[in-house]
Amino acid sequence: MKPTPICKLDMTSDDDPILPRIVGGGINTRESEQPVVVTQMLGIDNSEPVREEALRARFLSFDPLFDSASNLVAHQLVLRGRTPSADAPPELQQMDEDMLLTGLYSLTQSKLTGTLPLLVQISSGVLFSNIPQQLNHRQLVWRINIDNEQHLARALALQDAGLTFCPALNRDNATVKGSESAWRYLACNANDTPPSVSARPIVEGVRHAHTQADWPEHAWFKGSFFSGDTQPADSTRELALQLDLLGIALRGSLDTLIQFLQLNPEMAPRLLAIAHSQVGAMSRPAESAAHALIMLGPQRASRVAALLALTGTHPTEASRHYAITALTRALFLGKITRLSASAENAAEAFEIGLLSTATHALALPLESLIRKLGLSASCTRALSAHDSAEGAMLQLAHACENNDVDTLAAYAQQLDIPLHQISVAYLDALIAASALDAALQ
Repeated sequence: MKPTPICKLDMTSDDDPILPRIVGGGINTRESEQPVVVTQMLGIDNSEPVREEALRARFLSFDPLFDSASNLVAHQLVLRGRTPSADAPPELQQMDEDMLLTGLYSLTQSKLTGTLPLLVQISSGVLFSNIPQQLNHRQLVWRINIDNEQHLARALALQDAGLTFCPALNRDNATVKGSESAWRYLACNANDTPPSVSARPIVEGVRHAHTQADWPEHAWFKGSFFSGDTQPADSTRELALQLDLLGIALRGSLDTLIQFLQLNPEMAPRLLAIAHSQVGAMSRPAESAAHALIMLGPQRASRVAALLALTGTHPTEASRHYAITALTRALFLGKITRLSASAENAAEAFEIGLLSTATHALALPLESLIRKLGLSASCTRALSAHDSAEGAMLQLAHACENNDVDTLAAYAQQLDIPLHQISVAYLDALIAASALDAALQ
């Protein structure tokens, strides 16, 4: 059966006699005799635009950019799990760009949910096509390399037409280098000399705090120093999946969580084991992981998935200990918080308890975990042992674990909660969390 294209765009350009066009199911940036059926291969239902959360789970990632105060300010659209390589075969580079632009098309049709700028890297071939004008959106920033006067003239003309660019300038070309003042954004390397113009530098490759200090306050930064993307040397695919799952469990929708489990079916048996235990508390057995998540509902599904993320599909004795400790603290903090605060505060306290062992379970530095998961300020304060109400609650849990009577009495007085209520709440949490052990065997 002939595939139905996901989109039909007029790729003709008055500037280039070699006309890019749509073939198969995706955007193809060059002439090709063989259709590149990107969306069909990915199994995407192209009867309507694909929502951002579905694209994220399937093949797109949104790499974060931060300002000098480490606030999230923008994203760059990239292919999930793919690192661009300048020496990759041209056919592979073209296929990657086709897939990226096909995903971008669906995002623009869905009105680009979110309010932050979105950077998209394109080649010179796409620059000289009509694709940027047809896919343009007020949030889009086109990331390009300008190597000669033709690239410069084309980008300036499109900028005059209302598009936004972030060029990396060829410093060896005097004409190109002299255009720095024409742009709102400039792509820079951490080893570059900061430009002396008002354009906002987008800096990649920062590895140390002293390097960041060399750049102006209005600069934005991309890379593992800010995003927490660094993994231990012995990082495995399973560890990467656990971290992805934890992020989706905490911040994603139930649909996204279901899609993640469908794309990673090896995680389903362990999820079902946790869901069918007393921790999941389901009224009847589920037929599949997706069915279990639906039966659990958004909140319980999120918590069951987070526990799976802490343990992985093959829990060790250590990971079982971290997961049970995390659940105990989560149940305890949630119950204690409900005694004196709102349900919303209790939900946040539960999350703090659940994440309190994550750095050990996932072997990640706390800073990386905070960046990767986009944790709230209150959660960050608690996990960082800062002096805060949330941190005090976590210290109370530590005191219960160590049977530190003096500290327990001090916190009971500080929180205005009777000591016997604290003891009962912790015992209840300990008993409930112990049911997780059988599901992790």
